[in-house]
Amino acid sequence: MKKLSTLLTLFILISSMAMAFDKKVKISASEPDANIYVDGQLAGTGSVELKIEKRTCVNVRVEKVGFVVEERTFCDQKNQPKPNKREYIKLAVDEAYTASSSSDIANVDISLKPSKDELEAWQLVSRIVTSYFDVIETTDRETGYLRTAWVAQNFNGSVVRSRCIVKLGNTSPLEYKVKLVSEHANAPGTSVKTDEAFREWDRILRKYEGLIPEMQSRVGR
Repeated sequence: MKKLSTLLTLFILISSMAMAFDKKVKISASEPDANIYVDGQLAGTGSVELKIEKRTCVNVRVEKVGFVVEERTFCDQKNQPKPNKREYIKLAVDEAYTASSSSDIANVDISLKPSKDELEAWQLVSRIVTSYFDVIETTDRETGYLRTAWVAQNFNGSVVRSRCIVKLGNTSPLEYKVKLVSEHANAPGTSVKTDEAFREWDRILRKYEGLIPEMQSRVGR
């Protein structure tokens, strides 16, 4: 019994000593209301104190809307650089955010009911689309379908791809459905063809935000 008690005491002592040597790091973000995630769990906003156990690593991700996500890994391991007692993480302004505007018409079918005949309406729709997009990928007047090629724009923390799709909604009365597709990938340099990397985005690049209003005013609501 005495031997067991001694072993238990020794175990507690060793555990306490190990904890005493855990690395403690204070993480501070440049934005006081930025969310700080530690190993995927929200740990706080603005600043948090991090405990890195011996021979382990910790993943830190800092996020705020309108800023580029910053992700770092801090380790307390051999052959790994030791983190400072204080680590400052500066967030850069997300250029994609400043080049776009929030929109409730992104990725939504918008109804157009032309006041003109079918040929004139189709020609006008096509002209408006090509004033915003250079390349038409598919067009078929008989089925009332038009789709532009993707246009990708790289920013400092992401890639945004955009396209316009027009399809016939009804023939009598004549109705078209127009969709401005806006998608976002968090990795700069992502190929426009890497579909799995993109997600629908509830923002529209400013250079396209006039497309739907122009169609509504010139073609018909």
